[in-house]
Amino acid sequence: MNIQAILRGGAVCAAAMFALSGAAMTGFAEESSEAPETESAADSEGEVKTYTSGDYTYSVVIDGDDTNTRSARIESYSGSEEEVEIPAELDGLEVVSLGDTAFAGARLVKKVTIPKTLTEIGKYTFADCSSLLSYEVEEGSLYFESKDGVLYGDEGVSLLRYPVGTKPTEVVIPEGVEHIGHVAFSDCSSLTSVTFPDSLNYIGVSAFSDCTGLTEITLPENITSIQDFTFNCCTNLKTVKLPDALTSIGMAAFTRTAIENITLPEGLTYIGEQAFIATPMMEITVPRSVTEIGYSALGWDETPEELLYCKDDFVVRGYKGSAADDYVNAEEYENTCKFEAIDEISSSAEEGSQADSGSSPEDSEDSAADEEEPADQKDNSGNSGTVKVVGIAACGAAILGILGAAVFSGKKKKEAESKEEPKDEA
Repeated sequence: MNIQAILRGGAVCAAAMFALSGAAMTGFAEESSEAPETESAADSEGEVKTYTSGDYTYSVVIDGDDTNTRSARIESYSGSEEEVEIPAELDGLEVVSLGDTAFAGARLVKKVTIPKTLTEIGKYTFADCSSLLSYEVEEGSLYFESKDGVLYGDEGVSLLRYPVGTKPTEVVIPEGVEHIGHVAFSDCSSLTSVTFPDSLNYIGVSAFSDCTGLTEITLPENITSIQDFTFNCCTNLKTVKLPDALTSIGMAAFTRTAIENITLPEGLTYIGEQAFIATPMMEITVPRSVTEIGYSALGWDETPEELLYCKDDFVVRGYKGSAADDYVNAEEYENTCKFEAIDEISSSAEEGSQADSGSSPEDSEDSAADEEEPADQKDNSGNSGTVKVVGIAACGAAILGILGAAVFSGKKKKEAESKEEPKDEA
């Protein structure tokens, strides 16, 4: 058993995601397609300049079409108010944008009102706002709207943030919603059931991470890619039905879940690093279509001390010469699990069938005699193609909230050059 120390991607889960936001980890743009292109003013060394106004730190945004037009992007909030009305103006500059971490960790905020001047909300702007009861939008906004306290964009097509402070148990995403935003339901431990509409085609990074009440998920057929950390640390998630059209599973997408068995669809091409690490799963069949499997994606677990190791008795079924074969047997992956070739199993079954069809009467009599023997006296040497499924009771380490939950980072991440990133749908 090969044991390794966990290498952390950052001190906390949110920090890891924020770092990823600058590394091509993009989904749909959380702004209208009509929003102007902008960039933040930087100093001579390329560092974004920030300024302080009351409880807000902001940067100056320069219009891409008119460099003389400047506005403000809120980068952080340091206040302690329960009801926050985001200002429409700071130091004479119109507030048009919220940075990726602007209100992340603002656990005292129960209600936030978004001004009509706002055209863009960052990927993880409201991560870990565990007390939020309602998102409100100022009348006249062309980019955002609120329905029953839920924040939407793109004329209702994108569900951007759900007020997890309301502690929902069963959520039905409305038909017509196509996108669910990054960290939209993250750390919503009260959530036990979520129903997705047929219209849904994108779920953002860490959208349901740490939703420890979820036990089963059925993803709609329009989902072709599962993003990084989507169901990370959903410790009671046991049953997952993947859509037939799925082509990729992102990094740590199902880390620390309770999945024992899962069927990977034909057509899947990519399984990200540590996608199924620390689950009770003991075997998996990898389709021939898979061309890339990330480091420690399959068959790895953790000790109570949070050390990673590859399970010696984990079985990866796949085709000889395929990505599954390479994953188990290539030295760079450092795996000690077992590879079982589907081709050989099929070949053995065919040979056995042919042998049975050509057996003599004497062989038939011997076979009949064997059937009368007690089961414990039979020779089981012919059962090499059968794998016993062993369930593991739990994932191990205690799960913290999104800002306290550590995210695994692989020792030797093998970059998938062929992996397609989700297309921005601004």
